[in-house]
Parts: sequence; structure tokens; C-alpha cells
Amino acid sequence: MGAVDRRVFEARKRVFVERLEREALQERVDGDILPLLRLLNRHPAIYTTSSCSGRIMVAEAVRPSYSKGRGFRPVAKWHHPAPPDLVRAAADQVDNAWLMVRGAILHLAAADAKTAYRLVEVGRETGHKHSGIIAINRGGIFVEILGEERLDIPLKRGGIYVSDLETAVDMANKTLVLAKLRLYWLAARLEAELFGLETPESDEIRRAIRRAANCLG
Repeated sequence: MGAVDRRVFEARKRVFVERLEREALQERVDGDILPLLRLLNRHPAIYTTSSCSGRIMVAEAVRPSYSKGRGFRPVAKWHHPAPPDLVRAAADQVDNAWLMVRGAILHLAAADAKTAYRLVEVGRETGHKHSGIIAINRGGIFVEILGEERLDIPLKRGGIYVSDLETAVDMANKTLVLAKLRLYWLAARLEAELFGLETPESDEIRRAIRRAANCLG
């Protein structure tokens, strides 16, 4: 791996930490993930760049794509279970509407390979199976931790509803709750791995997530 320049790393860390706190004051940071971001930024070999704890979104698009693609326009989004009436109000604004769920995503920079690989391992061990190293430069080894939860439901096509909205919203909300549970598992493991804080055994958390999934139907 290419060498990280610790001076560049520290300078960029200051910039990103200051930006996070500034945006937190402006209420532009996802509140469900802010405590974890602040904790991670306390580690001398880590800083965070961007993140989301998971979200539900109504988007205007003929068809969705992972890269969003041409003609894709977000209409409304929520970082918590969405009320059906607000989802309907958003979908009513467009002719082609999709209801989408995405799990948590964190982008972090590590100062060394050992820290970067451990972040990836913890991500994958907590069900964020698409985690990996995405870039390396003088400012750090950049890691993406990405949850596997994803749901795309067509709501409207050509101005006509093609899905039962209440059922679609119920499915979306349950998927988001599972994504949040997985994020809390990740946070507990990172606290234990990086700061030596006590955390439940992983098997115990896995069982809790399975129980929650069964309760959600």
C-alpha cells in the first residue's frame, strides 16, 4: 500500500472534524449516527468523512439504478420509519415514483493498514458485507462500510399507483429498522475494538437481530 503522510492525515482530519461539528450545529447531520462519528473521530488513527445511518426515500425515476442515473430525482427522505401519509404526499408530486430503502453507509480514513483492515473486518462481521478499502492517498486509507439492506419498490408508473402504498411503506419501515439494528451492532463492536468498552457477544447480538426480524414479520 502507498504511504500515508501523517501530517496530511492530521490536517485533513482537522478539516473533516470541524466540518462535522459545524454541520451538526446546523442540524445537517443524521442524529442516529452522530454519536458514533464523534467517537470514531476521537481515535488518533481514524477520521470520518461522510455517513448515513440508513434512510427511506421517495424518488422520481422511470427505473432506479445503483448510481441513480439520469432522470433520478429525490423527492423526500427520512432517517426513521416513514408515515404512510407523508410517503403518499411525496409520491403524489410525480408521475413515476419509487420507494427506496438503503442501509447505513460510513466513509472513514485510517492512518495505517492495520486500522483500515480492522475497520473492514468489523464491518463485515456485523453484517455490512459490502465493506472494503476504496482509495489510498497521502490523506489516509479510505474505508467504506456499507450495509446490505436495500429495497426498491415501484409506487407509481405514468401517474398511476402500481403498488399498495400501505404495504410498501410497512415493508420499507421494517427494512430500515433492521438496518438500524445492524448499525447499532456495528457501533458496539467498534466501541469494543477501538476503545476497549464492554459490548455484548456477537452471537447474542445476532440472535437479538433475528428475534427483531421475526417480530417485524
